[in-house]
Amino acid sequence: MPSDPRTAAAFAALKASRERFQSAVAATLEEVRVYLDTHRSAADDRLAVLAAELGPIGARHIDVGRMAALVAAGPAVAPATQAVLARALDVLREVASRGDDGFVLDVPPGESLFGLVTDRYAELGRAMGAARVVDAARNGRYRPADHDRWLARFPFASWSQAERAVAPPLVIELDGADLRPAGLAEFLDGAARVVLVVRGETSPAPLVRLVTPHTFVAQTADASVIARLAAADGPGIVALMPAGAARFVHDPAAGPVLAARLTVEEIPSPDHRKRSGASSVTQQREELDQLRALRSAATAVPVVPDAPIAPVDKLAAWLLQQADLSGV
Repeated sequence: MPSDPRTAAAFAALKASRERFQSAVAATLEEVRVYLDTHRSAADDRLAVLAAELGPIGARHIDVGRMAALVAAGPAVAPATQAVLARALDVLREVASRGDDGFVLDVPPGESLFGLVTDRYAELGRAMGAARVVDAARNGRYRPADHDRWLARFPFASWSQAERAVAPPLVIELDGADLRPAGLAEFLDGAARVVLVVRGETSPAPLVRLVTPHTFVAQTADASVIARLAAADGPGIVALMPAGAARFVHDPAAGPVLAARLTVEEIPSPDHRKRSGASSVTQQREELDQLRALRSAATAVPVVPDAPIAPVDKLAAWLLQQADLSGV
């Protein structure tokens, strides 16, 4: 696991999210293991009884396994189905064996943040894919052409809302020059939580592009903010930024309006900034302008709508419009 103390703090703060995912994988693994062991034992028992009854001569001329399935009391699990379940069980064991390292990602300089996050979710998502394969196999709907790929890779885009509700958290270390978070928007759904631990200079306010009404978004140097992310009902992302970056928190739990949700602590001056990674000076200024616009919207005096007109006043106005008072 990377050694940055901010990473350790983020990892600890997301303990509940990690355990929720790990518990879901462990429960599914145990259910499949018990099911497979039970049906294997039952099949083995039937085979032993039939082999003894048929004797050595009968066993040479009769398919004992097929005969056991035909005479079994209740539906038998075919060997092919058992093989599929065994493969799914192996995948669940592999995902479970990743342990804590599965939730931490170190982006090498110059590599794609979006690509590596996509791959990590597809890898951990194999647990969801394995669960679906088990369901298909047990219900006679398994088709290798459609389902086998789920055991090798199950991307976030294929996860159901129930699966996204137990999405594993990710703590990601990366250089500031590689911080291009806009593409991560597609992963901010369900209970997905991402913490970016940023090394070195970066653009001033890249996460402002991810602010939406129901998503927790924060740029900060204070790791304690991650506890608020962990307590959020929905998805969220926090970037632990170096000095000189904008600092703000958008917390949907704080209230229904932007004025309650958004707290802006610092907006740096763009005058001295230079190109950072893929972000041009113009793009950096756009981010800061957007953050200023959001702050202005959050602090603006709300417009009070006109009081509704009572029905009797509407009637009086209509009567006056219809009356010919020109000769009065």
